Amino acid sequence: MRPVRLLLACAILTGLLTGCDRAEPAPATSADAVVERTLQVDNGAERPLPTLLVHPTSAGRFPVVLFSHGYTRRPEDYLRLFRIWAAAGFIVAAPAFPHSARGSTRLDDKDIVNQPADTAAVLTAVLALDGTPGDALSGHIDRGAVAAAGHSLGGMTTVGMFTKHRDDRLKAGIVLAGGQWPFGVNYTGAPAPMLFVHGRQDTVVKFEGGTEAYEPLPWPKALLDLPNGDHLDPYLGPDRDFDTVAAVTADFLRWSLLGDQAARARMPADAATRGKLEDHL
Repeated sequence: MRPVRLLLACAILTGLLTGCDRAEPAPATSADAVVERTLQVDNGAERPLPTLLVHPTSAGRFPVVLFSHGYTRRPEDYLRLFRIWAAAGFIVAAPAFPHSARGSTRLDDKDIVNQPADTAAVLTAVLALDGTPGDALSGHIDRGAVAAAGHSLGGMTTVGMFTKHRDDRLKAGIVLAGGQWPFGVNYTGAPAPMLFVHGRQDTVVKFEGGTEAYEPLPWPKALLDLPNGDHLDPYLGPDRDFDTVAAVTADFLRWSLLGDQAARARMPADAATRGKLEDHL
């Protein structure tokens, strides 16, 4: 299949792109027990990576979800989704990349080749908080339970973290409206379950662009197919497809990182509210 690349120039002009089991599942927390803050991280002097953290404030140890935003988006654009994941018992860490975030002095989609290394630096910094005296996350991070997720260009970054730039700390992945450009589909390292989500009405990264990264994946995998989904609304909300995406992704994370079998059992029904789940998990 011919590689599919983001239609970035068109997207900018038209405004389309603004962007396994463990012992005991940790309990989900309530939305009002979630906090948001910014962690200052960098990957060298030329690559500042201010990172939005959204996490529970309750007791316990929580897995980490490392999220990569889409081109000309920013981490805060996804807060609605992050709050749901945090309320489900996860620490969400979302850096603003220096050359793909809205407001960057120099936008360049080709800088994606550097973003997997950025995410690795962010993950190292976040995991270090577990042993940082006085930090709210000190003693509260499950360092062995880490997932990567991303939307659009960030979804492609996520694919890169399991292929050309494999990060062995990752135990699961979520790709939202993403594909394989420019990292290819040579998945390496220990198998990690992955969930792909893509809308049939996506005109920025077409549905086939997602399946060309999904189909060669040799690991446990699932594809949430959204017949009416476009490139943005299912992931930013508010939108009926967003509710489905939020539910299925939270189910997937609770199963893949926490061993929550009840969440695994909910996935098909939650997907069926607006889409279809191809399930090979």
